[in-house]
Amino acid sequence: MKKSIKITLLLLLAILWMITIFKLSSMNSKNSNGRSIGIINLFIEDALDITNEYGITSSYPDNEKLIHASELINAPIRKAIHAIVYFVLAFFIITFIGAVFEHKNFFIMFILTFIFCILFSAGDEFHQTFVSGRTGHLLDVAIDMVGSCIGIIFYSTYYFCYRCGYKQGMEEKKKNNIDK
Repeated sequence: MKKSIKITLLLLLAILWMITIFKLSSMNSKNSNGRSIGIINLFIEDALDITNEYGITSSYPDNEKLIHASELINAPIRKAIHAIVYFVLAFFIITFIGAVFEHKNFFIMFILTFIFCILFSAGDEFHQTFVSGRTGHLLDVAIDMVGSCIGIIFYSTYYFCYRCGYKQGMEEKKKNNIDK
């Protein structure tokens, strides 16, 4: 694939992900929480159906208890999703930056990705202060930073272990073939 096409596609992927983040954070708190709780409630109901079917459990709580359970685990799940969303963003951004710089200065790639993700997260939290019922939290920026760091580490592990190891293995294979 041509380098310019690859860079364009990677940039487009990162931009689409940022638009998705922005759209999700543009939802007012009632819609956002309602969707989260609804999805969690469906998951709990499906999990109960499966455990009842296999004889692990034999009960089904009333709707009030299901909603209460969904509300209890809503906040921790939303925080985990914050981290996952920024994990993906960091992965997309570092992949794009790596393609642009041809992986020549890995430290610069890390720093640029981390700074970009922090600034985007802070901007998104600021943006949420203008959305009905939403607020911006420094804790969310910190969670986003953790997710970004994990995304950067994940990419780094891939790059150093797979790509560099693969290249080294191919060079050794060529060398062994030449020596024969």
